[in-house]
Amino acid sequence: MRPVLKVVGLVGILLLIWSTLFGFTFRFPFYWDDFHLIRPYTGSELLSVFHGVGDPDKIETPGLRPVSIILYNLQGSLFGENIILQRIFMLVLMGALLCAVGILLFELGLRFVQIAIVFALFVFSRVFASLVLWISLSHVILAYIFITLTACFFVIWTKRRHRIFFVAMLACAILATFNREEAYTLPIVLPILWLISSPDRAHWREVLLAALSLLVIVCFHYWLWHFLIPEALSPRFTLGAARLLLKAIAASWLPGGFTMIGLADKLIGLSWVAFLIMLILIFLTTSRARARRQFFGVCCLGVILSLPAIGVARAFGIALPTLAFMTAVSIAIVEAYHQVQFRQGLRYAFLATVALGLALGIGGGVRRSFYVAESLQPNCAARAERDGEFLFELFKQPATIPEVRRQTGTARLSVLGIKSRQDAKTLQEDLTPITLAEYESILASGGRDEPNKEYLRFLFQSKYDYLSF
Repeated sequence: MRPVLKVVGLVGILLLIWSTLFGFTFRFPFYWDDFHLIRPYTGSELLSVFHGVGDPDKIETPGLRPVSIILYNLQGSLFGENIILQRIFMLVLMGALLCAVGILLFELGLRFVQIAIVFALFVFSRVFASLVLWISLSHVILAYIFITLTACFFVIWTKRRHRIFFVAMLACAILATFNREEAYTLPIVLPILWLISSPDRAHWREVLLAALSLLVIVCFHYWLWHFLIPEALSPRFTLGAARLLLKAIAASWLPGGFTMIGLADKLIGLSWVAFLIMLILIFLTTSRARARRQFFGVCCLGVILSLPAIGVARAFGIALPTLAFMTAVSIAIVEAYHQVQFRQGLRYAFLATVALGLALGIGGGVRRSFYVAESLQPNCAARAERDGEFLFELFKQPATIPEVRRQTGTARLSVLGIKSRQDAKTLQEDLTPITLAEYESILASGGRDEPNKEYLRFLFQSKYDYLSF
């Protein structure tokens, strides 16, 4: 019980610091998909998501995700248009995820100081801000919670052999799978966790049973998804998909993000990379066998958890691989310190280097998180364009938006100079890159008509797009 209380206390302190730094974001209005997803649903809509597309409006990616709509219905019913309560709920969800991760790391044999390093790097990273600032990503965080709890119950079950933990593992796996397809990685993740957490190889049959049980759940969901939803997506193993996977893996190592614009961001990012290279080299030359097994096992977990990027790569979808790779960093730091602590000169030099490296990682993450917040300001051009898609019905299907929310949103866009469907379409065209051939065609036809663009006086372009890695 004491380790759990320490984890809860650590999570509370870190989230309080984050909230102090980013308190100005608590009043940011609903954004993009939030308009039609976060709302009370009718009984027929709730029933439809159990045998059809997870989005009753049929605008989002077609998926069999009934748990996500139940969560959205809960948020819409409990908090309604109160944006501050919606954002507090997001932080509560993230706190629950971090507590679950902390308990899992304790079960894997990590020390409290290692967990503190992992959490500090993650909470102040770009991916944390990307997740917590978009309200309709609550279902992603909930899926991560169920995935982590599945892993927790599995590790505890392998140690204590109580049937209740096995049943709890299966229940969490089902909830995770019917929420997000990231749960498809669980049948591979569990055996790796067992190899990391236990030197005992005598009970491999139990581990195989757990992995096969989860594989049955995953295969059933995949079959049901493609049976009920003909337009369901399937992963494509192409060269482009491989590039996206490598990009997701690389971004998961970088608290400040993969995309670097400007000298300062590049200097911070490359300095963090240099610190990682130095740390890993020291670790590989000084570490013990058990620490190396933990390190490489956790890195394998990070790669496996990045595999959903093959289907659709999302900048907000790398939280679990980021936690895995930051765990590898903490393992390397503590093990290398253990090897140099008896050499006083080396010890202080190593501690100073680690402190500088962690400061670079945390500082770079905070800096990029402010840019994430910047991209969600109401007068950001990309944000206004995405909001206009829903508020002015630019989709083929009409979006179900609560009337108060629609009126508030259109009033906000009107102040920014976007007063009609045509204004929203014009802004969308302005922000859509065109090819050289299209540009030459426009010139050849005498240019295109330029309507009154009042919004140019009010909107700004953010340095980083919200969806960028």
